[in-house]
Parts: sequence; structure tokens; C-alpha cells
Amino acid sequence: MERVAVIFNPAAGNGKLGELQNEIQETLETTFSTVMIYQTNRPGDGADLVQRVANDVDLIIAAGGDGTVHEVINALAPLTSRPAFAIIPGGTSNDFSREIGMIQDSLKAAEQISCKKTKWIDIGQSDQHYFLNFWGIGLITQVSETVDLESKQNIGRLAYYLKTIQSIGKVNAFHFKIETEKETITDNAVMVIIGNGTYIGGIRAFFPEGDIQDGLFDILIIKEASVQAFFSMFQSKVGIQTQNMEGIIPLQAKNVKIETMPYQKIDCDGERKSETPSTIKVLPKHIEIVIGL
Repeated sequence: MERVAVIFNPAAGNGKLGELQNEIQETLETTFSTVMIYQTNRPGDGADLVQRVANDVDLIIAAGGDGTVHEVINALAPLTSRPAFAIIPGGTSNDFSREIGMIQDSLKAAEQISCKKTKWIDIGQSDQHYFLNFWGIGLITQVSETVDLESKQNIGRLAYYLKTIQSIGKVNAFHFKIETEKETITDNAVMVIIGNGTYIGGIRAFFPEGDIQDGLFDILIIKEASVQAFFSMFQSKVGIQTQNMEGIIPLQAKNVKIETMPYQKIDCDGERKSETPSTIKVLPKHIEIVIGL
């Protein structure tokens, strides 16, 4: 692992990441023989850059927020031969970087990457899209759509939390049919979340006991938008094995088919590009990723 390409979003963190570009490069160059920085200027640049450099490097680093990470992983995941992957967090939530133990300081994260400690992790595939962290429909999609940029910059991860509280009681239930390799469930719900990682909006709440190497999704079906059900999900000890939570159905599965009526917009790691119906599957140990020590 000597040749490195950094897909770098200088606008991340309200422009703060861009100010550290030279220092990040110098830090990486203490360990890696070749470090090339490629700046993104608009949506889609990250994917295009991955296509250009993937065959010529040993490691691709996404330096930016969750949007940059999502774009890079969606370009990497379908490749037959994939370089290793790493994250330098520079955004608001930085969810998956937290999952893999990266320090939430960009320069210190670059130092962690220089140690070259890796592991193979699962990722999710939803039709033609890939996700590291979560797949969701219902309330979670409404929340992510209504959090404005200014709120994210001013209050960060709390924006998601506060908007969810404001949205409780304002979401219409939808009818769903979920099929897994073990069971079929038909019911009404206000939210379905399929988790690979354990952080959403910077908070380790929905799946605190999740495992990105077990080849399984953790799934929560939320049947009612009640204050009690919502706050139960944000208690620190709530996990997928928790039983007897009113209005919440926990599952684990490798493969999920879901149909809804009416159609629901799908949120994959904060990106909303498709609607139900959808087929979601785990890709076990699909990506080699650099982790924090």
C-alpha cells in the first residue's frame, strides 16, 4: 500500500477541510511513497475521479463529509479489482468514519491512515446503489430532507435529532411487505431502517450493537410515530435484540425485499435517489478499509 489517491472535497466542514490540504498531504507522505490529491468541485466529481485512478493506486481516501464518502464508495463497490479505502472526516456527521474508529480531527485521522491497519467490511447494496451505513424509508427520509444546510453547519448532528422531534406525529403511515430469507411481514409503519453501521446523524442510537463484519443487516420497523417509541431508540442500551418495545419490530437478515404502498423515497446514507420497491442485500467483507487504532 504505497500509492494513494485522495478524493478531496475542499468545501467540507464549511471550507475548513480545504485549509488543511497541504498538511494532510505532508502527513500522508511520511508513510506513502506517492500521494496524489484530486479536488472535487461539484456532485459527481468523486465518482469520476475514482474511475480514473482506481487501477493506478493501492488506496483511495475520501476526504470530506458523508456525501463524499457515499459517492466514492458507490464508484468503488462495483469494481472487479478494488483498491483499499479510507476516510478522512471533514463533514458534519462523519458517520462511517466514527464506525471504524477514526479520530474526528482531519490531521489526526491522516496519521491513523498512515499506520495502514485494515480490515474487510460488509457493505449494503440497494438495487444499483451501495451504502456503508443505513438504508431507510419513512420518517428518517422526511427528517433528512427538512434539515437545511444552515442548521447542519450551526448545530451539526443535533439538527437531525431536533428535526425528528419536530416531525413526530406529522408522518403518515405506509403499508409495507418485507420478505427476508427467514420470514415475511406485512403491516403498516412510519419508518423502516436497515443498518450496516451503527451511527446515523452522528449519534450511535439505532444499532449500537451492530457489526460490520457479521454478514447481516440489523433492521428496525417503526410502527408508530410516538414520542415514547422514538426516545426508546435513542437510549444507549437499545440494540437489535431488545424485546418488548412497543411499536418497534427488530429483525436481522442477509437479504431484504420490500414493497410499499404508497411508494416511499429511499434514503441511502443521506442520499435520496430512488423509491420503493427495492431489493437490498449484504455484500460480505466486500471492501478493505483502513481503520483507526
